[in-house]
Amino acid sequence: MNKVLIIVPSRSRPEVSLEFYEEFKKNSVISDLMFGLDDDDVEYPRIPGVLYEVNPRKGMNGTLNQLAVKYADQYDYIGFLGDDHRPRTYGWDEILVNAVKDIKNGITYGRDMTQDGQPSPICTFVILDTNIIRKLGYMAPTELKHLYLDNFWRDLGASMGTLRYNHDVVVEHMHPAFHKGQWDEQYREVNAPDVYNHDQTVYNQYHFSGEFARAIDILQND
Repeated sequence: MNKVLIIVPSRSRPEVSLEFYEEFKKNSVISDLMFGLDDDDVEYPRIPGVLYEVNPRKGMNGTLNQLAVKYADQYDYIGFLGDDHRPRTYGWDEILVNAVKDIKNGITYGRDMTQDGQPSPICTFVILDTNIIRKLGYMAPTELKHLYLDNFWRDLGASMGTLRYNHDVVVEHMHPAFHKGQWDEQYREVNAPDVYNHDQTVYNQYHFSGEFARAIDILQND
């Protein structure tokens, strides 16, 4: 079976991490789970069988990239879930991996229950072929802080023809913007207008500068 690592960056939400774990444990069948934590944050309970990495704070994307690059050689696939995602479909990880197991540079995701009716939903959670991480040196463009990662994964897979979406696989996004959670300090910080404007500008520049096209070229011609 292909080895899969799911990375969950988390900050100031130890109770939420336990809630996440209960749904993950119940419905995941082939994945290792890793929480990426900050060394200046509150202490998280350690769950047997779960991996933990504690590093200086880098923000969500910085933590995700650091850990994805570190572990890319040890896994066939690496995925991202937020601590506010809840896997609802049993075997969700195996179903998604099976959809791309014969596709080089495969990117796969499912339904988060916040984007129903949209023709091209963004990947608020995702599983990637680790060849992408090894060749690019990141899981998402490094200048991004928190937002537009999901746009990147969707656009990258769509441009290569390696994106696979499964509407029947549900990993619910319990975000307060959709009245499924409570706004806290961390949500307010990472969804502030200056973060949104920064990440939108960075992602647009990533395209305009030709970096996106170069990433496609690297992956399709290695």
